[in-house]
This record gives sequence, structure tokens and C-alpha cells, in this order.
Amino acid sequence: MLAWNRERFINRLDSGQLLPSLAPLIMQIIKASSSEDTSSADIAALIEKDPSLTIRILRLANSAFFRSRHPSTTVQHAVLRIGIHQTRLLALSLSMKNAFPMGKVGAADYRRFWRLCLYQGLIARHLAEHGKLADPEEAFTAAFTLEIGLLVFLHSFLNPDDDAECPWYPLSSLLKWEKETYGVDHREIGELILTHWKFPSSLILCQRSDAFGSSVTELPSLVRICAMASQLSAFICQPEALLPDVFTTLERGFGLSRTSMEDAIALALAEVDSLAELFEVEIDSEQDKHEIIKKAHDALIQLSQKLLEQQPLSDAYTPSLATLEEQPGDESMRCALQAIEHEIRNPLTAVGGFARRLAKTVDSASDQGRYIEIILSEAARLEAALNSIGQALRR
Repeated sequence: MLAWNRERFINRLDSGQLLPSLAPLIMQIIKASSSEDTSSADIAALIEKDPSLTIRILRLANSAFFRSRHPSTTVQHAVLRIGIHQTRLLALSLSMKNAFPMGKVGAADYRRFWRLCLYQGLIARHLAEHGKLADPEEAFTAAFTLEIGLLVFLHSFLNPDDDAECPWYPLSSLLKWEKETYGVDHREIGELILTHWKFPSSLILCQRSDAFGSSVTELPSLVRICAMASQLSAFICQPEALLPDVFTTLERGFGLSRTSMEDAIALALAEVDSLAELFEVEIDSEQDKHEIIKKAHDALIQLSQKLLEQQPLSDAYTPSLATLEEQPGDESMRCALQAIEHEIRNPLTAVGGFARRLAKTVDSASDQGRYIEIILSEAARLEAALNSIGQALRR
């Protein structure tokens, strides 16, 4: 393996060795949209040279994604509605999607990449819109391109004949593995690519959203949104990402309310199919919804098991609500049950609240609806048990 060399990488990027060739028209659109002197009419004139791209731009501008009552009937009007950055993103994404396989080739899972991009973009858009933290369309573009370097990484570094699995989650593990194995991580590559394509500096800075450390409040709003969208999209896309863990991280680290998290996930699931069709990406939101409902159910099972076990204070006995009532002066037993109540309460609230929000998006008579009812019933049972412990502790 060659040692990582920034200058050599840029030269290879310039020569087209790191990416399959993009259509000349797409490169013209990217170049034109990077110039401050380019107007929407200039961009429209380029788009109109490609009938297929013209249709897709008009479809996107008139889709529910932009929530407009008045249809765009010209490409120029569509570009004005979408914005030059979004237009460039769509053109670039369609071209790159056609240049790469959609499925899994060895360890390179391209479908996972595009799925993650769409969910990150949608979630970021909702967080920006409802929190009034940044321009929603800029947030979508920033989050959608957040893992753009991963495409180059998969294409350039991974052997298609190697079936070894990448450590996809958490992101920190993936970036560490990339750096240790190949001398560079895909976020560094992404920063170079977006710089090379002359994307705005505010979007390029988002490539560093993983390195927020303890100074998250000092980050620019757009970077902060991307970091939150990355966590929430992982809950949908990564099997290992657990709801209580994700919610706790965002609540404590970013001050994001559970309601905001629940709404962002639910709205992204509701909108992803129509957007995936425009970007020509294969998405099954119903399957994604089923998987996260299953995650919520599994989390409840674990919480229930934890409550039943009631970690023993010693080999001699296990504390319980009944023995606490019989021996109210036993402080060691009281502390043990208090720890159990505290350990279970927050994740239980997160799972129950999310299930209630998700219930609003499904047919109550469907399999998913019945599954959610089971989750809500179990959550209510555990909540009642915790309330009993809480009442006993206050006596």
C-alpha cells in the first residue's frame, strides 16, 4: 500500500483516476455553479442540453420535498426554486450513481452509502427547518455530501474480491480503521473532493463534524446539524445503533429534545421514498420502519430483563420492592433499587416516546401497527413498575 500523499491524491483526482469519469455536461454544471457570476439562466441552459436531467430537475422542483403550490414549468424556474447548490448536487449525484454499482461489491457496500446520504440529508433538513438553525436546503446538501469521500474510499482502496466487513458503526471506529489501515479516512478525502469541486466553505467544514469533542456548542450551526443528522440516520441505517444510546448522546451532548429527534426520524421515513425515486436510489422505507420498530422492541426486552434481574447486592440476596417495603431502613437496598430505576427510566422514556410518535405514521390495523401496540403495552407495564419503585423509595 502506498503511503498517503495529499499532493498525489489531488493529482489523481484531477486526472480522473480516483472516480469513474463524470459526463462532460455534469462537469460543466459543477464548474458553472461554483462561480459567483453564474446565473440561474446559465445553469438552466446547460441542464436543457440533457433531456433526462431536465425532467429530473423539474420533477424535484415540483415534488412534495419543496412544498410549493405553484408548479415550476421551466428549468430556470426550477433552478430558482431548488437553488443552484441543490441543482448541482442532483446532477452530480445522478452522474456518480450511474458510475458506481448500486449493490455490494466485496466489502464495498454502495447501496448503504446512498441510503445513508438520503436519510442524513432529510434529517438535517428537518432539524434546520424546525430548529431554525440554518437554511434547510443548505443543511440537506451538507448532510447529503457528508460521506462523499466514502465513495472514493470504497472505489480506490477496497479490493472488490475481498469480502471482509468494514467496521461501519460507530463512525469513529470506521474513521479510525480507515486511518490506521490506509493512512487517510473518508472524511479527509471528502474535504479534498468538495474543495476541489469548489463547494462553499461552510459545507466543506461539515466534513469535520465527527470531531466535535466537548466543544459542540462552539461549532457552526451547519456543522452541528450534520453531526446530529449523522447520529440519527445511523439509528435507521446501522443495525448496531441503538435508540436509547443515540437519543442519550444527542440529548446530553447537543441539547436536542426527544421530540425533535422523533419528528426528524418519522418525517424522514415518510419522505425518503419519493426523494429516492428522484435520485434513482433503491430505498424500502417500510422495511426500514420495520427494523427500527424491532429495535425499539428489543430495547424494551433488554430493559425488562434488567428490571427483573435487579442486580444482587451480594450472593446472599437480591433486593426487591417487597423487601424494601418490609425493611425501609435498609439503605444499601434502597440505593440498589434507586440505581435500577434511574438506569431504566431514561431509555424507557425514549423508547416509549418514539413508539408513540411512530404509531401516528402507520395503520393501527397493520402488522406494524399491532407491533407498536405491543411495544406501547410493554412500555406502560415497565413504567408502572418503575413508578411503584419510585413511590416506595419516597416513603
